[in-house]
Amino acid sequence: MNKQKHIVLIPGWGMRGTVWLPLVERLKTPFAISYVEWDGIKTMADLKQKAVQLVEKNGLSSFIPIGWSLGALIALELAISFPEKIDRLVLISGTSRFIKGDGYDAGWERRVVERMKRQLMRNREQTLSSFFASLLCEEEQDKALDFECHFHSTEQQGLLAGLDYLMTADVRFALREITAPLLLIHGEEDTICPPSASRYIFEQIKDNAILKLLPKTGHVPFLTKTDECARMIQSFVGGIT
Repeated sequence: MNKQKHIVLIPGWGMRGTVWLPLVERLKTPFAISYVEWDGIKTMADLKQKAVQLVEKNGLSSFIPIGWSLGALIALELAISFPEKIDRLVLISGTSRFIKGDGYDAGWERRVVERMKRQLMRNREQTLSSFFASLLCEEEQDKALDFECHFHSTEQQGLLAGLDYLMTADVRFALREITAPLLLIHGEEDTICPPSASRYIFEQIKDNAILKLLPKTGHVPFLTKTDECARMIQSFVGGIT
């Protein structure tokens, strides 16, 4: 009997599931698709719990997490916690640790994220405007993308908890435990999560991983190179089994 594959889409910091719609529209095979939403986040632990609740609510025995940015960290946590449920794993602009440290340079300085937290509390509009601008590289600035309409801009506590999570989460130690086939998609001009973050993940589990680096591409390849990303995901994930 044919079985429909289930994709769980996990967005980045503060973003709504609607940010995924252009990609979803281009996925040709009729997957069952669920979206993790960051509404009502109070603490760091709530982020992973939101994803776990979605999986449990839908009674998924097998699924494919597709995580972007912060969502990629959550996707990795799911793959580590529920290896028997993960069919395949896709990370877009992903990382296994967002901040630098312990001889790890593929991230931000902690003080930069701490400063962003302070700025978010002092001047939300300017902080978010700067963040949205940084999602695109120089070659993509002509793209008419409205990030604000996909953003949980009213949920200050959730945004701060998300930044705390980014300063704390570190799954590097468990990368080699991941057994599901992995696809890494990363823009070469990404200034939020440097491509070296995906290279690091690839080096840890390269026997079971594919790394796709996209030139002249920033932090949102699924929005600026949507067709290309959809083709790669489609080929990697397949359709009905």
